[in-house]
Amino acid sequence: MNKQSVIRVALGIIAVILQAVLFRHLSVLGMHPDFVLLFLLWYMTKGSRTTAILMAAFLGFMQDALLDLWGLNMFAKTLIAFIAQPWIYENMKNRREFPRIITVVFLATLAHNLIFLILSSLSKAYSAEVLFWRHFIGDTIYTTIVAGIIQIIRNQVTDYL
Repeated sequence: MNKQSVIRVALGIIAVILQAVLFRHLSVLGMHPDFVLLFLLWYMTKGSRTTAILMAAFLGFMQDALLDLWGLNMFAKTLIAFIAQPWIYENMKNRREFPRIITVVFLATLAHNLIFLILSSLSKAYSAEVLFWRHFIGDTIYTTIVAGIIQIIRNQVTDYL
């Protein structure tokens, strides 16, 4: 493993820790942003499909272990990395405008939440209809808003520097 890979794995672990310590407590009407998914979407723009799948499985497993969801995040994130990485890599390779980032994050988060909720409905974790729509639409919008805020701050900092 080279230095860049070690740094990215460390950043992924920090993303999981931030999700467990901070973002799961930033609940708005029972909705939570998925900071680990935001990190994985960024990671998918940097590496190959194989490394994105491995990182998604590793971070999803860690997130499940910390949040006691055993297997749901790992499977959903790995499947998103498998399906969406080529599309995300192509769409984000050269142009990273704000509307494009918001669209990619929204669509990827919507797909991730749908996979997550289908899996959890099989285990009866979120079987109530109200909870389904709150997590499917609400978590998607909340995660997209967090991504937008991060992008605005990133643009402001890079413009300042």
